[in-house]
Amino acid sequence: MKMNDRLRMLTPLLALAWLTMVFVSCGSDDDENDSSRQTAQYSAQVWQYLNKANERENLDEAGRKGYEAHEWRLEVKNAAETLPDNFRWCGGDLWQTGPDAYLPEPNYTPTREGLDDMMLSGSGRFSLKQLNALTTWVAQKAPGRPKVIIDLRSEAHGFVNGHHVSWYGYINWSNIGKKHDQIVSEEEQLIHSLVGQTIVAGKISSSNNYVMTDSTWLLVHADSAQTEREVVERAGWEYRRITALDHVFPCDDTIDQVIECYHTLPQDAWIHFHCQAGRGRTTLWMCFIDMMRNPQVPLKDILYRQCQLGGTSMYYKGERPDEQPWRVSLFTETSYLVPLLYDYVQANRANGYSVPWSTWKRKTFGL
Repeated sequence: MKMNDRLRMLTPLLALAWLTMVFVSCGSDDDENDSSRQTAQYSAQVWQYLNKANERENLDEAGRKGYEAHEWRLEVKNAAETLPDNFRWCGGDLWQTGPDAYLPEPNYTPTREGLDDMMLSGSGRFSLKQLNALTTWVAQKAPGRPKVIIDLRSEAHGFVNGHHVSWYGYINWSNIGKKHDQIVSEEEQLIHSLVGQTIVAGKISSSNNYVMTDSTWLLVHADSAQTEREVVERAGWEYRRITALDHVFPCDDTIDQVIECYHTLPQDAWIHFHCQAGRGRTTLWMCFIDMMRNPQVPLKDILYRQCQLGGTSMYYKGERPDEQPWRVSLFTETSYLVPLLYDYVQANRANGYSVPWSTWKRKTFGL
C-alpha cells in the first residue's frame, strides 16, 4: 500500500479523535461552569457556615469533656393525660406562633397547598400519660393507619416510673461527637441500670440558667426504667431514632439519616416528630418533610406555615433581647443553611431523593 493511500485511510480516524477531544474538553468546561453557576448563588455567609456542623461534631474524647452529662433532668412528670407540650399538627390552624416566631413579614399568610394531607405532627418530649393521650388523639384523626414516632434527640433519655427524664450535660450536648449506634447502645444500658435506684431529677431550663434548683427537683425511686423505644412500641407505635444535636443545624450524617428514614416510612402512616422542647429540631424536620412531600410549594410558604402552626421560625437569628449569646450564632447559622435543604429537594425531586444529602452537597459545592 502506498503512503498516500495510508494517509487517506488515517484522515477520518484522526478527525474523529480530534472531535472527541474537542467535545470532551467542552464538556469539562461546561461542568466547571455549571458548578460555578450553582455555587455563585450562595452568599458568603453560607460558605462561612457550610461545614460548621461537621466540624462541631468532629470531637475527640478530650473535646467532649466539657459537655459530659452529670445530672438527671426531669423533662415531664407523669401527672396528667394531656397532649405533649408544644403539640401541633399540619391540619391545625395557622398563627399559633411561639416565642421564636420572628418572621420577615409577620402578616404574610402562606398557602396550605398539600399541608392538610400530610398526617404529620410534632411536639416536645412526653410522659407515659401524655403518650397515651397522643395515641388516642392520633387514632381518632387517622383510624387504622400505622403510626410512627421519630425521636430526634441525641441526648440520652428515657422513662422512670412513667416520668420522662434525660441525662443532662452542658447545653444538652452530652453525646456530641458520638455516632448513632454508640449513643443508642449506651443509652439503653444507662436507662436499664436505674431499676431499683433512687435518683434526683430536676427541672433544668433557660429559665433557671440551666442549673438545677432545690425548688424543682424530684426524688424518684426507679421501680421501672425503660427506653423510649420500649415505651413507644408497647403503646402501638413504630419507633425511629435520629440522633440530632440540640440547638444547631445538623451535620451531614444526621441529614442522611433523615432521608434514609423517609424512604422506609410505612405508606400512609401518621408521623410524629419530637425533640426536647418541640421547637428547634422538631420544626426543622417538619419543614424538611413538608419540602419533600410538597416540592412545588415555595420555600417561604413552607417556613412560614410550619412556624405559624406553632414551631420556631427558621428565619430567627436570635433577635429576642433576652436571648443567650451562645445561641445567637447557632440560630444565625441555621437561618442561612435551611434554604440548602430546599435546594437539595429541588435538585433531587425527580429521582425521588435517592441521592444522599452528603453526596449532593459535595458535588454542588465542590468539596
